[in-house]
Amino acid sequence: MDGIKYLIAIFGVLIFTAILGSGSASGAVAVENKPINHVFLISVGGLNREGFMSNSAPNMKLLMAEGVSSDKTLAIRSDTMEAAETSLLTGALSDSHKHLTANDNVEVESILEVVKRNKRSILVVDGTGGKLGSFAFGEKEYKQLEAKSSSKEIMEEAYKSFSQNKPFFSYFYIDDCTDALLRQDQDAYYHAIRRFDTQLGIFLKGLKDSGLYDKSLIVITSARSSSPSNLVPLIICGPGCNVNSSLSGAMIIDVASTISRLVGLEAPASSRGIPIYGSLKLSEEERQNLASTWIKDLQKDRQANWNMIFRQEDELSRTIRLMASIKEEKQSVFDFAGDREQLIIGLKSKLTVERAIWCGIVMIMLVGYVVEFIVLKKKYLLFK
Repeated sequence: MDGIKYLIAIFGVLIFTAILGSGSASGAVAVENKPINHVFLISVGGLNREGFMSNSAPNMKLLMAEGVSSDKTLAIRSDTMEAAETSLLTGALSDSHKHLTANDNVEVESILEVVKRNKRSILVVDGTGGKLGSFAFGEKEYKQLEAKSSSKEIMEEAYKSFSQNKPFFSYFYIDDCTDALLRQDQDAYYHAIRRFDTQLGIFLKGLKDSGLYDKSLIVITSARSSSPSNLVPLIICGPGCNVNSSLSGAMIIDVASTISRLVGLEAPASSRGIPIYGSLKLSEEERQNLASTWIKDLQKDRQANWNMIFRQEDELSRTIRLMASIKEEKQSVFDFAGDREQLIIGLKSKLTVERAIWCGIVMIMLVGYVVEFIVLKKKYLLFK
């Protein structure tokens, strides 16, 4: 009986060990990803969450099904297109990159410079008529189209230029929806979105026909929202990404860091964004390592936020002191004005009294002269 119990115990230990071994083996298996040979970052000016969700866009929806997406990505709040697009490419806010207009220089590093520093080729197709000229690194690497170019013209030029040199990183800016928004024509706006989606489908078909689609990372978004919600869609599809999953908490400044993480490059130096970890296809070990990295990033960001809060508090204190000083000076001016008014009133009263006294004296003198004249006249007539 004791022998049977002993055998059962040994058998249980062996089963438990086998389960642990299989679990460890499965955890040690790394997720095998295909290489990324090409990256396409497509920014659609004027595309907001409301327009995207209310419209038919089968090709963008297909990419959503084959990758990860979010229709509530927080966009850049900016007065200019240049500032928003620069934040998309650098991961930095406008107070850091300083690129507010086409005449300004970009003060921080962009993902384009990161790619070039790693000796990989780039392509920029600028559909703004030259407003993104700050990212022009050469004739082969920068194509400028007229500001009123349609999405068809821009995407055709993009595919043509890409086919010629096959660059590693391509950035396209489509500005087809902005005109409809400026005219406040909702039908034209929806038509512009559908027109872009059609051209996107043609572009994707070209990649599939050339055998490049499965080795390409495709990112579609809009750097600046054209609605009060400040929300835009974000679609990421390609090797290393999860499939048919949605993201939450994503921001436009995270795009540069996410692309850098997927292609194995460092993020731009001044990027405030972090990789969108929910988009990455990771093994359990990689998830744990990234969780540790994420914690460090959050701690760093937390410290940066507190430093910003301290600076704002200092500025607020200085502003409050300045306002108090201005208030005191204003009150002093009012008090001085009041004293001066009282002094003026007193001087006027004193002047009035003095004038009355002098008038009285003059009147008395005149009366005296008249009396004296009468008396002397009588004396003169008496002796005459």
